[in-house]
Amino acid sequence: MKLDDGWFVYRDQIVTPGSLMATACGKGRAEAVTAPDVWGPAFTASLTSGHGKATYCREIILPEDDNSYAFWMGTLRSVSHIYAVAENADGSPQTWLLFKNGELEPEGEQVVANPATPMISLPYGTQKFTLVVQLSNYIHKQGGMIEVPLLDLRWRMAAMENRATGLPSALVIVLLFVGIAALVMGYRRRTSRSHMFFALLAIAAAVRAAFVSDLIWDYIPSFSLARKYDLEYLSLYFIALAYYLFVIDLLRPGKRLLVDKAIIGISCVMIFFATILAPFFPPGTITLTREPVQILWMSIICMVIYSVFHASIKTPEVRREAISVSLGGLIYGAYEILSVSGVVPSSLEWSQFIIFAVIMMHAHAFVVQARRVEHERDMLMASLEDTNRDLQNRALALDVALREAEQASNAKSHFLATFSHELRTPLNAIIGFSELMSRELLGKLGNALYKDYARDIHNSGTHLLELVDALLDLARIEAGVDDVKADPIDVEALAVEVMNILSLLAEQHDVTMKLECQKKLPQLLGDERKIRQVLINLINNAIKFNVEKGKINIALSANEAGLHIEVADTGIGIAEADLPLVLSRFGQADSERRRRNAGVGIGLPLSGVLVRQHGGDMGVKSKLGEGTRITVTFPPERLAQKSAMVASV
Repeated sequence: MKLDDGWFVYRDQIVTPGSLMATACGKGRAEAVTAPDVWGPAFTASLTSGHGKATYCREIILPEDDNSYAFWMGTLRSVSHIYAVAENADGSPQTWLLFKNGELEPEGEQVVANPATPMISLPYGTQKFTLVVQLSNYIHKQGGMIEVPLLDLRWRMAAMENRATGLPSALVIVLLFVGIAALVMGYRRRTSRSHMFFALLAIAAAVRAAFVSDLIWDYIPSFSLARKYDLEYLSLYFIALAYYLFVIDLLRPGKRLLVDKAIIGISCVMIFFATILAPFFPPGTITLTREPVQILWMSIICMVIYSVFHASIKTPEVRREAISVSLGGLIYGAYEILSVSGVVPSSLEWSQFIIFAVIMMHAHAFVVQARRVEHERDMLMASLEDTNRDLQNRALALDVALREAEQASNAKSHFLATFSHELRTPLNAIIGFSELMSRELLGKLGNALYKDYARDIHNSGTHLLELVDALLDLARIEAGVDDVKADPIDVEALAVEVMNILSLLAEQHDVTMKLECQKKLPQLLGDERKIRQVLINLINNAIKFNVEKGKINIALSANEAGLHIEVADTGIGIAEADLPLVLSRFGQADSERRRRNAGVGIGLPLSGVLVRQHGGDMGVKSKLGEGTRITVTFPPERLAQKSAMVASV
């Protein structure tokens, strides 16, 4: 039965138990109260509002039977002495000390280590007596009789005490196991953040269960009550922080809102206070933060509700996690509301069971998320494997195509080399015999037209031989069998020779050529035939694609960067978009003048290849309608007389 009514209290007094025997309880300055009787308001900034002393008494009449009875006082703050006072046959009082957790004096302040009251057995065979409770509180902000005492058969009370002791121990062990398992899984799966939040939540819940249920005193009887309160509230702050971080990481991963940062910041401040500052304040100061923590929890609950709705609407794939989290919060919130309103009795057993159920629901949400992430990972891995397989197949096909292209290129180079070599013999015969006929070395041809025809045959054969030589050079270079000589070359003399060769062509196109050469130009170490071919190609193009009365300027110079050959003309120029085309093999820009004078489009590309064979570089600058400037640069390593180099022309 509940012993909630029939109590009398003598406030600010420690009354001698023998003086409250029988009808004396309630006399004098006594005040009738009902349990629980809590000293001091809940919302207060004063730690001493619930401090003081008092004596409670109540008359107890047990049934007339042979059963043994016991009672449980619940939480008493803080120092308590409990007595049973009966009247002897001669009218004198008989007093039994049922419980004592410290020294309690009428004057002064007493602080006790362990205020928890166990099951208390009543005197057997005594039917009527007065229960006297002496209290003194100078630690918690609220003292007095915190819970309603219970009276029942001794075996029932013993069973309840066993449950009250066994359930917290089991809950602590399970929560610690869950927390450690979460840390291990997070380390193995490399998802440490979410697992760390859940592990912190479980471990903090285990610590709070150990302190709230007074389990700590079963293992450390001398543990300080003030530090017990500090750690009890510290675990609550960690639960708030870990719970909030876990929920928002589960349902709203990514950027944090301003209210998220505020809640996390307030929780960290409270953790710092409980850990570092609280020991320097008066004992029990931490209890002043109980109501602010409740306000913080209300804010957390509101944000959790928001997160649940946000996740359900914005990210349907986490809807199952949101349902588990909301069910856990709904169960715990409903229990707190119903127990406070008195609809269901407040029970430590039920509270611990519900805490365990809520943790398991959050664990279920965590498992659902982990399975979803694993499924997404498996799908991604499967997609990556398919992509990798496709890339491997493509790489294999490209490798086959590359080998076929290399074989085709080798076959082409071999064909060009063989074909060009076979063409040279009849071409040389055609050129030689046509020259004899054009010069009439063996006699007159008769008709003058025959002489002109022979000259045309000679010119065409010579042009064709030049093309064959160019193709043969390219074939040898691509086949890797073309050697580059390193003979000293007088570039100025070579340029004059090429200008003489092309002078007739320049005269036909009405183009003038000019050579500018730096004094003491160093010799070039290279292949004279190839350098001559480069000059012929560049100057020939400058002549063919120039305008009437156009000019060509050939400049030779050397400096620290090497030897430079520059061929500039005043011709038709090349559009910027066509430059890559004319530098490519067999590429030609589309213009009437170029179509009229075009060859096969191999001169410039071949010149670039020959220059690069010597370690040099060829650059082209051109503007349509203004002319073209081609610069060939050979590196300093190709100069025979480095000491003769100067910085300017």
